[in-house]
Amino acid sequence: MKVNPRDFLGGQSPRERYLQNRRLAVDWIYRCGFTSAQNLRLCLKKESASWASIAVARGLLRSTKTESGEPAVIYTLTESGLELAHHHATKLLPYPELDPYRVNQGKLRHDLLVQKLSLSAMRDGAVLSVTTEREINEGDHRGQKRADAIWHLANGQKLGIEVELSAKWARKLDEFITSIAGSLDPARAEGRLDGFVVITDSEAICSRYRESMRAGQPMRRWKKNARQHWVVEEEDVVPEWLSELVDFRVIEG
Repeated sequence: MKVNPRDFLGGQSPRERYLQNRRLAVDWIYRCGFTSAQNLRLCLKKESASWASIAVARGLLRSTKTESGEPAVIYTLTESGLELAHHHATKLLPYPELDPYRVNQGKLRHDLLVQKLSLSAMRDGAVLSVTTEREINEGDHRGQKRADAIWHLANGQKLGIEVELSAKWARKLDEFITSIAGSLDPARAEGRLDGFVVITDSEAICSRYRESMRAGQPMRRWKKNARQHWVVEEEDVVPEWLSELVDFRVIEG
């Protein structure tokens, strides 16, 4: 029996599917800066990791070894890949990763996990679309937490996603809490998020953050004094609505 490739490609020809995958891949990497073979598979809904190698051979992607070896390599756009991304982009973004050594190797695990969670949520149908950290940072969000990603749900709600792999303490934790409160404040007219999800691979971090954001707990705002030392400017308490709008999840590391 003769096999028709269109039977497995939703009516598309192999070339049409290749062009679609090429556009999806360069768009994702453009919006995130870099990615891994595993995340590319999620992005393109493929089981094989060969697509990334083919894209490197065709000059769209650049493969760079990581310092940690996990993953072994990351993928960034070449000049040709960036031109293609610009062709399809609805908004132009900075792309310093043309020099792949501009990627912050110390945040690889964190950033790739944010991508994996976002792509998996879209693949499962739980999320319609994702705004990446780079896209968030292009806007003016004073007083708000710049989330690792924003997930857009089918009901129109927007969830801020924050992946925490190491615990914050003292002023850093206070700033974390007050900035999330700023993002969710019901009195905010513009740019307000509908909820926040703090995701970690540590039960201890999860318990500590949940307790710190319990209604009635201290909520401190800091500023630098005339001697450029950090001091508490204002002390309040965590409002009831904040603890109701923040969810905490523990995932496997």
